[in-house]
Amino acid sequence: MIKSCWIIVFAFFSLHTLNAQINAKTGKIEMFNGRPTIFVNNQPMAPIFYSLTHAYTGRWSWEENPQRQLKNFCETGIRLFQLDLYFEDIWFKNKKELDLTKARKQVQGLLEVCPDANIVIRVHVNAPFWWNDEHPEELTNYVDGPLDTRNYGPPFDTESGDIERPRRASLASMNYRAIASQKLIEFCKRMSATPEGASIIGLHISSGVFGEWHYWGYPFHEGDNGKPMTAYFRNWLKKKYGSDDSLQRAWKTEKYSLSTATVPDTTERMYTTNGIFRDPSKERRVIDYFNCQQEVVADDIEHYCKLVKDNWPRQLIVGVFYGYFHMTFSRQAVGGHLYVERIMKSPYVDYLSAPQSYYGMSWESGGPGHSRGVIESARLNKKLFLDELDNGGKQDLKYITPESMTRADPKYIPMLRRSALMPLTRGMGFWYYDFGFKRTAGWWDSPVYLENIKEEKKFFDTRVSKPFREDADALMVWDMESFFYVYNKYTAVSEDVIDKAAAESYKTGASIDHVYLFDLPSMDLSRYKAIIFMNVYQITAEQRKFIKEKVAINNRTIVWNYMPGVTDGVNYSTETVEAITEMNSTLIDYRDTPVVRTGARGYPSVQYRFNRPVHPLMVIEDSATTPLGFLAGTDKVVIASRKFANHSVVYGSLPIHDPQFYKEILRNAGVHIYNEVNSETTVAKDGLIWIYTLEGGKRTIRLRNGKTFDVELPAYSTTLFDADTGAKIFK
Repeated sequence: MIKSCWIIVFAFFSLHTLNAQINAKTGKIEMFNGRPTIFVNNQPMAPIFYSLTHAYTGRWSWEENPQRQLKNFCETGIRLFQLDLYFEDIWFKNKKELDLTKARKQVQGLLEVCPDANIVIRVHVNAPFWWNDEHPEELTNYVDGPLDTRNYGPPFDTESGDIERPRRASLASMNYRAIASQKLIEFCKRMSATPEGASIIGLHISSGVFGEWHYWGYPFHEGDNGKPMTAYFRNWLKKKYGSDDSLQRAWKTEKYSLSTATVPDTTERMYTTNGIFRDPSKERRVIDYFNCQQEVVADDIEHYCKLVKDNWPRQLIVGVFYGYFHMTFSRQAVGGHLYVERIMKSPYVDYLSAPQSYYGMSWESGGPGHSRGVIESARLNKKLFLDELDNGGKQDLKYITPESMTRADPKYIPMLRRSALMPLTRGMGFWYYDFGFKRTAGWWDSPVYLENIKEEKKFFDTRVSKPFREDADALMVWDMESFFYVYNKYTAVSEDVIDKAAAESYKTGASIDHVYLFDLPSMDLSRYKAIIFMNVYQITAEQRKFIKEKVAINNRTIVWNYMPGVTDGVNYSTETVEAITEMNSTLIDYRDTPVVRTGARGYPSVQYRFNRPVHPLMVIEDSATTPLGFLAGTDKVVIASRKFANHSVVYGSLPIHDPQFYKEILRNAGVHIYNEVNSETTVAKDGLIWIYTLEGGKRTIRLRNGKTFDVELPAYSTTLFDADTGAKIFK
């Protein structure tokens, strides 16, 4: 009798598992109507997710408060969810196999309140704390100080300490990579075979600081001179140079050989030959190390993502945090994502992701809320880019207590909407990342927020079937590789160019695309009236040729900012800057903090200030140009324009700023201006226009088809319009 009962139980669970596998979901991302699109069981879906946080009190789906939020978002119509899981949760000391109890329970908790949920598991492949303790020889070491001695794990979040000098397995540890690979393969094979695995459509592979593939200790510390990285660096150098003689010529020293090369110390890293710039002919050793460190992170990403693709038995979406460009604390070389071209072109990575920019002018009330990634480049490379929307803490905290959940912060409502519209109108997506549990309630646990989210979800479900429309007629060009050649901490222009100018671009009233320099040759540039080059400090000879022959044509306006092409990756030369900008310039020794004053005919009079002296600094001395801006209090020209037979050039030897001033550059280039108000965000993409305003008031909006319409915008509002008719969609 007992035996018969066990047979029945076994048969029941076997049948249950078999049915789950028969009904198991598949996930993929493919281009569809011009957008990288999520497909579940071959059905396209709007890329809107809800995600629990990694933080204690808010990460387990079966607990009361997190499960309530999962249910809330399921009721808005959202069916894409992301849940966190660490190796720490399933890989225990002295256990031969992973314990999948929490992994399965994490999925079960969501399915209890949203049975048809489609789930992406964020798998953190960091070494468990016990593994780090048992293998000190495999740890990251830091050139700026000793390892921390603090405790990890409860009562702290699993990620607490990442930005200090944590005891973490080096990202260059091949020993850890080997055993972690075995565990990841085991997870894929066993979890996919469970009933819960049938609802999993993707894995998000995480490691590094906060799971975001920043090197350990970033942004405050300097890794990694531990044994694994030193060995990796030496192997990297052998592949690059092949002989001691080649290495010593490149490094201009006989102090090191391929077998004795060390990781550069803090003194070497903090030295730059020419103001903020490295001279690659003199500082190749530091540049080589940062290239090596960036490569090992890209290696890890592709390695783990390929393992998942190869070992999950069904079609699966695989994504990572990568491609952070904006708001990276001016520490891009030591912990940023400089191998973005490789990851964007990787066949093993389906999507990249990042939180929206934390830069004040972007993130705060009134800012555009743009991604930290360069979005149009992702779309060009057929990669989905998912923003992490984690700004719920910007609302008045009195609105996220249990006593106030029926209300909503009226000043935060339009901020939340702008944060959703920004990626969606650019053909991308996002997830709501909910840290609200730290204050006892979910950030968006209010009928007002949830109704708005439901409205947005319903509308963008209809957009999936419509072809994406290219509306931009201006282009901003950014460069990731240039960070190898600049001082790796804050400078007068680091945040200024990367973050401030980006935020200002959304307040010009124009529609502007944003791409990486490496993508220019693959683009149709014909619709762009103006192309603005931003931090392109490194331009190769091949890129210079392409720009001259294919970009600076068709009466297009080319805008250059601060020291373009000062290096080609081999040498440093200010003469090259003059050749690229087509203006004669002279280096000056200017010790004051520069203030720029504009006011040429046809341009607004504006003034803006940098936060410290700028070195190097050139001024424009060319009688063939028209001065547009000066060093305040002097006659030294720092912004000028020049017209040629087939193109025009505007050059700022100091970075160009102010939405009003940029608006006139764009207008003179023939770029369409939708909105004349410079204090509010205007985005026109994909046949839609949205305006985020704090002041409100009457506006006259000019459409590309020649129509105009007047509208009274409420204060603190984000309003979405049809770009052809001007019809209001929602506010």
